[in-house]
Amino acid sequence: IFFRPFFVKMAQTVFDMKATDLITEHDQKELDEFFQTLRSPDWVVSSSSKDGLIISWMKNDKSDVLLVKGEMPINVPVKKAFGFISDDNRFEEFMKTVDGMCKSAKLVETLDAKHSVKYASYSLPPPLWPRDFVWEELNTTVPSGGALSIGKSVEHKACPPSTSSFFGSVRGEIAGSGYYIEPCDGADGKCIGHYLVQVDPKGMLPTAAVNLMATDQGKNLRRLKEYLEKEEAVGR
Repeated sequence: IFFRPFFVKMAQTVFDMKATDLITEHDQKELDEFFQTLRSPDWVVSSSSKDGLIISWMKNDKSDVLLVKGEMPINVPVKKAFGFISDDNRFEEFMKTVDGMCKSAKLVETLDAKHSVKYASYSLPPPLWPRDFVWEELNTTVPSGGALSIGKSVEHKACPPSTSSFFGSVRGEIAGSGYYIEPCDGADGKCIGHYLVQVDPKGMLPTAAVNLMATDQGKNLRRLKEYLEKEEAVGR
């Protein structure tokens, strides 16, 4: 756990704070790395759909598992989209919305107004064992007007890995994952969603098999878009 200043009072949302509030040198390094990866010229487009979803993949030196990127326009404002992503009170709802394999999710610990530790478990098709993950998450705005949520795996005493031989979950590793929501140029009330994910489910799954399925993770953005636009249509 890295040192964080405590002079900033807890705010209702990250939109009530400055982009630089509670951001450590370590955080800034992670943010710079995220945007460098997002804008890399090395992405290979895997699919492009009529609804605007573009899914790409890339190899890097962090893991043998592919890094996946999804990008898609979303017809709601940045604040609404990111409000759903970053709302701890709706965390499990968010996780189950974007990923149908998520069976449970919870806030483990609030570290400050921008940092937290979270947990989620996932069902896999039989005979594969369930997977679970624990990660530290950073939610913040950026000076450009967008906002992002990024996370990496950590250990936490409240969520130790399962020791059960028959009914437990395999603890996976998040090498890096995050959502970046940015304003859509010239289109008020709209935004563009970006999703980066590199997750190693561990266990007995061959890396080649994991990589075959990896690009499906980019479809999380489509589920997010559908949910948010439905909410917007009914005035929620």
